[in-house]
Amino acid sequence: MIESPQRTAFSHFHPILTRPQDNDANGHIASATVHCFFETAIQAFLVEQAELDLRDGELAAFVVSSAADYFALPGFPDVLEVGLGITRLAGSTVEYRLALYRPGEADACAAGTVVQVFIERASGRPVQLPEVLQGILAGLQLAPQA
Repeated sequence: MIESPQRTAFSHFHPILTRPQDNDANGHIASATVHCFFETAIQAFLVEQAELDLRDGELAAFVVSSAADYFALPGFPDVLEVGLGITRLAGSTVEYRLALYRPGEADACAAGTVVQVFIERASGRPVQLPEVLQGILAGLQLAPQA
C-alpha cells in the first residue's frame, strides 16, 4: 500500500470548499470529484502564479494521465486543502504530485499524480516549456521520495 504523504512535503496549498453534490451515494467525496479538486488546484496555480491564459493563450495544457489513492473518506461539509508539488519537469511534460488534506491534519485523505503535456495551441504540437514557466514550476519541486 502507498503511504499517505505528509503535509510537510508540500509548500503550496489550494483551498477547497466542498459542496453537497460532491458526495457520492455513500456520503463521501466521489473519486471523480477528487480528480476535479486536483485539476482545480493545478489550474489555479497556472493562472494565478504563472499568469497563463488557459482559455486563449499560446499554450494549452492537456492531462494525459491521472491516478489517485485514498486513505480517509472526507465528505461535505469538509473544508479541504490540496497540496501541490512537482515531481518531474521534462520538455513539454509536467508531473504533479497532489494530496488532499483536512486543515491542520498531517496525513492526507487522498494523494495522486497528474501528468500534463503543454502544446502550442495554434499547431496542437507539444512544445518545450518556456523558461519563465519552468522557473515558476521548479519552485514547487518536491524532494525525492526515499
